[in-house]
Amino acid sequence: MTDKKKPTSSRSPQQTRGHERVAAILDACARLIVIEGVAQLTMHGLAREGGTSIGSLYHFFPDKQSVLEALGDRHIKALVVIMQEMMAIDESVWIEESAGDVIARLILPILQYIEEHRDLVSMIYPLDGTYRLSSPDLRRRIEDTYARMLELRLPTATADARQVYVLALVELPMGAFQVAQKSSALSRRLLIEELPRALIAYLEALERIHGLPSGLSG
Repeated sequence: MTDKKKPTSSRSPQQTRGHERVAAILDACARLIVIEGVAQLTMHGLAREGGTSIGSLYHFFPDKQSVLEALGDRHIKALVVIMQEMMAIDESVWIEESAGDVIARLILPILQYIEEHRDLVSMIYPLDGTYRLSSPDLRRRIEDTYARMLELRLPTATADARQVYVLALVELPMGAFQVAQKSSALSRRLLIEELPRALIAYLEALERIHGLPSGLSG
C-alpha cells in the first residue's frame, strides 16, 4: 500500500505568475493615477505600464472600474492591518505616554502609508469625480481606536465631547491630504511633519481642558 501524498498549501507556478501579474497591474494603476489622474486611465495604458498584453489584462480585469476596485481593496486591507496593530497596543501605553508619542503611534503610521501611496488620496478625493474609494468599516475601525485612546486619556470628558474629538482627529487631516495630492513637493513635509505637530497640539489642548489622568507623562 502506497502512502498518499500530503496536500500542500504552496501555490502552483501558474498561480504565482497570476498573482505577480495582478500585483504588477495594480502597481501600474497606482503610478498612472499619480501621474495622470483616474480619469485618464485606459485599459491599454494600464497594459503598457504594467508590462502585460491587453489580452492578459482583460483576463484578470474586465474593465477599468474593476482594476480601481482591486487597487482600493489592496489599500484598505493594508490600512486594516495597521489598525489591528494599534488595537493590540496595551491600554497602559495610551495612558502613560506623552501626547507626542501617542500621536506618533496612533496617526503617524496612517500618514506614512498615505504619503508613500499618493494614489490613495486621489482615489479618496478624486478631482474628476469618476471614482471614489470609501470604506465605512475602515472608518469605523479608525474611530473606535481613537475613541479608545481618548476614553483612557480624557476620563473626565463626556461621551458626547469625546465623540466630537474623535471626529476632529479623523477630519482635521483631510485638508492636508488634498493639499498633498496637488503638491508632491509638499507631501512628505505636510503629512509627516506639520500635520502631526498640529494634532499633538490639539491633543495637548484637550488634556489641559480635561486634566491629565494621574500618572500621565507630560
